[in-house]
Amino acid sequence: MAGFGETLHQARAQLGVTLKEAEQATRINRRHLAALEEENFAALPPLIYQRGILRNYAVYLQLDPGKLIAMFEEAHGISEGPGRGGVAAVPPIDMPNHWAPNFAIIGFAVVLSAIVFAWVYSAFVAAPPEFDATPTLAVPTATPFAADLPLPTKPPVTEAPPTAAPTPTPVPPTAADPSTSTRKLGGDNQRGAAADQAVEPAAEQPAPTETAPTEPPVVDQTGMTSISVTALADVYIKITADGVVQQEGMLVAGQSTPQYAGAAFNVFTTWGAQTMFTNACGKQFTMGTEEGEVAYELGYNEDSCPPAT
Repeated sequence: MAGFGETLHQARAQLGVTLKEAEQATRINRRHLAALEEENFAALPPLIYQRGILRNYAVYLQLDPGKLIAMFEEAHGISEGPGRGGVAAVPPIDMPNHWAPNFAIIGFAVVLSAIVFAWVYSAFVAAPPEFDATPTLAVPTATPFAADLPLPTKPPVTEAPPTAAPTPTPVPPTAADPSTSTRKLGGDNQRGAAADQAVEPAAEQPAPTETAPTEPPVVDQTGMTSISVTALADVYIKITADGVVQQEGMLVAGQSTPQYAGAAFNVFTTWGAQTMFTNACGKQFTMGTEEGEVAYELGYNEDSCPPAT
């Protein structure tokens, strides 16, 4: 008869799966599966978790969990302790039935139903009373004839008084410019002076240009993943992602942290065996069986999933 570890190995071989495929299907660390097949019980978590891992693995290998746990205890050298035997069935106790109908409540319900029915019938079923509608007579209004309308009159035309022509204001003579004292006065010089006095048109202002809205930058998540931590017992943790502390403090049993994204993680815990991890793919696993303080290093690899949102 094959031993405990050999039974597990033969069952997995019959299914034609590797330890990695079994790990992906059961979410049990492949190191624990290999330790069960090699009967290396020192590499497994505490005994309270070993039976649960073995039960899930037995269902996956299509084996009887009860028989496999018995073989495990025999190979592990665990004797059946007190309180694991069958529990004697206790016969049910016949209790007298003291229920009796409450006629007061029944009568009140009947009266209330009758009142509600009468209200619904009077409000929605009975025909509403007819009202004599008195038509409103329109009062005719008299429209005046065109002969009665006042004719428009032309406003009187008033002649504006003649205005005197403006008197030109004499311009005082200005001192001659020494640089132009030798210039001859003539038609060309007059045209040049008029051109000097011409006002240049104002320069046109450039039209404002519209700037296209910029799209938010796309974050490159290549080489990144995410993890979260679940406490199986009260532990103190410190999670560091890519050198930045994301969370530090106590976690009570059953409490989980959010998913933190990054490429490299450092997780310090005061109880390694009671610290459960969940990666971005949704797989849960433990990193070790330490009963005290320990720091774990995790990071991105080719099997990692992108950061969970």
